[in-house]
Amino acid sequence: MARHRRRTSTRRRGAAVLVLALLLAGALPSTAGAADTVAFRIRDARVVESSGLARDVANQLYWTVNDSGAGGVAYGLTASGRVRGTLNFRTEPQDVEAVAVQGNRLYVADIGDNEAVRRQVSVYFLTNPRPTGLTVTYNSFDFRYPDGAHDAETLLVDGSGRLTIVTKGAQGGIYLAPKSPSRTGVNELRRVGDAPALVTDGVYLPGDAQIALLTYGSVVVLDATTYRQVSSTPIPAQPQAESLAVDLAGDGLLVGSEGRNSRVYALPLPAGSEASPSATSSPAASAAPTATAGAGQDDTADDATPDARGRGTYLAVGLAALVALVAGVVVAAIRRPD
Repeated sequence: MARHRRRTSTRRRGAAVLVLALLLAGALPSTAGAADTVAFRIRDARVVESSGLARDVANQLYWTVNDSGAGGVAYGLTASGRVRGTLNFRTEPQDVEAVAVQGNRLYVADIGDNEAVRRQVSVYFLTNPRPTGLTVTYNSFDFRYPDGAHDAETLLVDGSGRLTIVTKGAQGGIYLAPKSPSRTGVNELRRVGDAPALVTDGVYLPGDAQIALLTYGSVVVLDATTYRQVSSTPIPAQPQAESLAVDLAGDGLLVGSEGRNSRVYALPLPAGSEASPSATSSPAASAAPTATAGAGQDDTADDATPDARGRGTYLAVGLAALVALVAGVVVAAIRRPD
């Protein structure tokens, strides 16, 4: 009984400080500087909590999903952010948080668990996805963690189709799925590395040698084999960064936020990443917005002054530092004995 009380107290203490981290992250201004290139805006009223973004080179679009409570629907976006159409599947996910595309499959990850109470999480996959508005059949994999329930918002899929889930918290974890997961049983994930605090999305960079993970203040690049940090780059300040994808051209990143009429910003690929030959070989892909100054620039960002450009960068750096500091407090609080 005493042990149960200690676990409950520890969880409550960690949750309280984690909430503080989120509040502090949202307290900083979200004004974009003139150097922050807006690739597009998601203006469709149906997309109110875009959580996750994935490029689909074959269809020349991006897929996104709404956060928890939105049902089984994925939205196909053009390179300008317009909803070309939807793809529906008959299920009632608990908390969809991520989306990914690999080969001819669209993956939708029902992995959110704010209270850390779920016995298992699910990843749905749809074959040959098309934004036609039709309702299609789906398959799914069920997973469980080896060390108890976790909240997660990040699904990674490499070139071979291997799935990885990255958890969100003061000390995130990287959990690898079996090479050939079963569709009839619950598959156990294997923890293979640590992740930064408060990871909200991620993607394999072209070539699969590196992984880019999004936090509320930065894009952190890890080596895909050792999971050691390679670099960290501040992102444009925004209300709540929730989505990260490689762009259609394969030579840049896109970072998006929750909320109505949300902006999706263009960033260059981290140094050392290779452009994707399959993406750049497509004429339509080469026309997609990149991080070139002025391309796809939002009209509200054009009004910013040179001073605002510097402030936008400093805000992003400050946010990353603040989140890291509070995350450290969370870890200390959780580890402190009662």
